Amino acid sequence: MTRTTKILLAVTLVFTGLSTGTASADAGCTWTPGTLPLPAGSTTGQVSGAANGGWFVGSGSTTDGVRWHHGTAEILGQAFGRQTILRDINDSGVSVGTTIVDSFENGAVVHRNGRYEQLPVPQGYRAGRAKAINDAGDIVGMASRFADTFDLMLWPASTPGVVRVINPDPAVYSYVSPVDIDEQGRILIRAEGQRLAYFVREAGGSLTELSLKTDRVDAFRGGRISGEIYENGKFVTVEWDTAGRIVRRLDVRARESVVDSGTLTSGTYRTADKRYAVGVWENGALTHTLLTDTDGAFGRPVLTDDGVVTVSYYYTGVIATFTRSCS
Repeated sequence: MTRTTKILLAVTLVFTGLSTGTASADAGCTWTPGTLPLPAGSTTGQVSGAANGGWFVGSGSTTDGVRWHHGTAEILGQAFGRQTILRDINDSGVSVGTTIVDSFENGAVVHRNGRYEQLPVPQGYRAGRAKAINDAGDIVGMASRFADTFDLMLWPASTPGVVRVINPDPAVYSYVSPVDIDEQGRILIRAEGQRLAYFVREAGGSLTELSLKTDRVDAFRGGRISGEIYENGKFVTVEWDTAGRIVRRLDVRARESVVDSGTLTSGTYRTADKRYAVGVWENGALTHTLLTDTDGAFGRPVLTDDGVVTVSYYYTGVIATFTRSCS
């Protein structure tokens, strides 16, 4: 069996169980399946971030740093000869991530203008990690002090070469990390230490503590916060606004939920026959099941604002895409 035949067979297996939605909230929309090509020499691939305009970033089985645009894979490789994990990308193709030395994350990096750059950390800090970037080019991540405490780092696009340290209260919080940064420049912050708390930092710098009453927060975009609460003897996927108010409960629990800036949510769930599935919710109602699998051998979905869901399949090596179109 040739490699091409194996990949085609894998695609067939991935799309077994594909179904269209029936809920009226999204009845006029369909999701068209496709795939992303694997980088040369790789048998599997993983997408970790995506942006509008056909941009994806991740890795292949034989290479670090892969970027896709309009269906073409480009190997970015390692930054400065070190193992590199790229985590996010914006709609200009700028990618951010971390280098690894001796199994430890030790440097925040950005790939732009055709090359890698090291992101600075303040004096007294080390082990920078870049986690997310928005379309304006603002980058968020974290870095550790030598006391093994972590503060959030913001590298603003408006002041290249400058890094800002964010910790709501260093006396209370020893591990401060970003959930994400949205297109409005807001950062959802997870702060751990003497207690767990979540904060929203506005683009202007003000901080607001949120009373989310959970440690299961998954995603943030367009002012939408998604995660889970334990309610009436079970976990329920909910959405909060930037004031910490619950504004929506999903009709089916979505594990590892992701959101767009509008009304869509994606995540994994268990079907009535106990299969694993990737679904799409519109305003909290499950409208489409994109794929199902007995073993759940796929990663967390990635969702873009222009209506693309990407799912990396572990066993087959396929990177599946689903593109939304509405009549």
